[in-house]
Amino acid sequence: MKKHLLTLLITAPFFINAQQTYTWTVSSGSWAIASNWSPQRTNPAPDDILQFNANATVTGLPSSESIGKINVYNDAVINFSAAAASTINIGNATVTAPHFIITAGSAVNITGINAIALNITPGFSAQVHGNLSFGGTAHRLTATTANAIIFSTGAVFTANAGFGGNAFGNTSAHENSVVFQSGATYIRKDGGNPFGLSAPAAVTTFNSGSIYRHQVNGTGPSLAGRTYGNVYIESNVNFSGIGSARDCIIQNDLNVLSGFFSFKPNSLGIHTGNFNIYGNILASGSSYIDIGSDNMPGAVQLLNINQTIGDGGGSGTITFGNLTVNNTTTTLLRPVSVSGTLSLQNGKIISSGASLLTLTSTGIIQSGLHDYFNLPYANIGSDLSYIEGPVRKIGLSGSDFVFPVGINGKLRPAAVRNATGNFTVEFIRGDPYLNIGNTIGTGIHHISHLEYWNISGIGSGNVELSFFDPNSGGVTDMNALRVAWFDGFQWVDPGTGSYLGSPGANGSVTSNTVSNFGSFALAGALGYPNNPLPANAIIFNAAIQNENILLSWSVADETAYQHYMVEKASAQGSFISISQPIYTQITENQIYKFIDAKPADGKNEYRLKLVKRDGTVIYTAVSTIDFRNKLTILVYPNPAREKIFIKIPESSSISEIALVHINGFVIKRLITKNQTTATVDIHDLANGAYYLKIIQAGSSTIVPIVKY
Repeated sequence: MKKHLLTLLITAPFFINAQQTYTWTVSSGSWAIASNWSPQRTNPAPDDILQFNANATVTGLPSSESIGKINVYNDAVINFSAAAASTINIGNATVTAPHFIITAGSAVNITGINAIALNITPGFSAQVHGNLSFGGTAHRLTATTANAIIFSTGAVFTANAGFGGNAFGNTSAHENSVVFQSGATYIRKDGGNPFGLSAPAAVTTFNSGSIYRHQVNGTGPSLAGRTYGNVYIESNVNFSGIGSARDCIIQNDLNVLSGFFSFKPNSLGIHTGNFNIYGNILASGSSYIDIGSDNMPGAVQLLNINQTIGDGGGSGTITFGNLTVNNTTTTLLRPVSVSGTLSLQNGKIISSGASLLTLTSTGIIQSGLHDYFNLPYANIGSDLSYIEGPVRKIGLSGSDFVFPVGINGKLRPAAVRNATGNFTVEFIRGDPYLNIGNTIGTGIHHISHLEYWNISGIGSGNVELSFFDPNSGGVTDMNALRVAWFDGFQWVDPGTGSYLGSPGANGSVTSNTVSNFGSFALAGALGYPNNPLPANAIIFNAAIQNENILLSWSVADETAYQHYMVEKASAQGSFISISQPIYTQITENQIYKFIDAKPADGKNEYRLKLVKRDGTVIYTAVSTIDFRNKLTILVYPNPAREKIFIKIPESSSISEIALVHINGFVIKRLITKNQTTATVDIHDLANGAYYLKIIQAGSSTIVPIVKY
């Protein structure tokens, strides 16, 4: 008997205080009714585990109760409400974490006009993998331990209509207690901001990849001093309040899905804070974005690698006061306007005719150092940051503007001086002779075959084009450098106003005032080798070889061409083919040759016909040889590795030989007057195509060579 009594005394406390799991069993009912639970919950305890595994409406939450855990699982949707204000304290040391959990596919909706507060007690945790929503009044889910409440990937919190205040608390005790991980979403349809505290302090942390969806019309979300993952705007946001010195950090995208996003601080406080955006800026449909005002020196700053502005398939405008580019590439997918400072720190902006970058009348450029040391201009872009594509400047009135355009890692600016009107400039790395027109007007001997600028506008001004050797094909004589304008029929000289820079280095040439615009190119007023700008692309030359005439040519990029034909002028002046089609080899440094074994006694005129793969035909300029004053020159070996030897007839008037790169710049010159031999050292040159320009009185001869 004594033995049994002792056993009872020892084991009874364990039965009385054992942790209990209760499962909700009815579709609708009161929390307080014991029979709604299995087993019946007749003696609520602070370590109780409450489970919900089927859809249910739970009413009558107690005014105050402490439990160990709430677990909502099995895709259950649970609706909580209370007849009076209710506080549920969750967490107990005897219960395994997490202490409040909504599994993926499950949901908890807290509704009604009586506030329900779910408090995760210190040291305990909550995890939401499904959906949680508050509506009707100021419900709460709070914790006082850092990172205690986690919304994981796929989780959604919704502040529904009628919700008020801050969902996760608003005291310093709640600071940093809630984390929205990548892929978790906060939807704000009502109530206060999710941060709860004055910036920069915050209750809620949004990790990169999380989503904040703002669906409330009005002044918009809390921005200054805040950090978000993605920010989605689905309402009309019109902020015109007092500015701040704190930055808004958006780790991913700013995406206006509907409505508009207008952020224009008023004159009551200057806004020096920036929008630091590491993703893309998007807008759908007719949604528009307008960030910046006279009281906002802060900028929208693009700070990642490859970013876009304007994706989303819409047509709404995107306008910035100040825009800073400090990334690798910014691609515009719709028109963008800048009314303040466009700061080009690092990375190119890619624009197009359909996605034009416009600087308004108050828009200016700010940039780092550039390589044009002969140009006394600051803030014209740099090789690190420029605009690839068209850029427009409006509202000039007797003023100057330099367009920071370029391509392939090289700034190639153009400017309008003393200009009035609106102008759009784009730099093209291509052959204007082929792309625009091949007729040369009075005052111009040749144009660049390497590059040109498309400058459109209504107004007047002086056009200034830059050069940077060797990119510009070789500038050797500033006084003969010209701006050429294509008037629709031919390249003409609008007159030269001024020069800057030095041959072989960098600088610019400025035209006289023009009021008609279009395509502009660098040009030379004198013959070769003066300013050998055209050295692209297509080199076609004729030279006497014994009793024949050797026609030779090279094309830097043959991919567009199918075949070539050599044509010769007849006695009547028309050109006829003297060769069969010579098909392209698509081989690097390929030099083609054709011999005219029946040259006429006197002037012989040749041109090369180039037939593109699409059937388009273009022609080179005419090359002329006077066979009565034939010049026999021997150049050997060719190809060569170390040296080229040139044998010159004793009776010749050859005075100079220039070695020229295929891109047009002169590498070296030899004075050969009264000499019969010459040697050109090529051992230190890179392998590739070059040519010799052999100059005599009144003419010159081109001989292509190859270094291997």
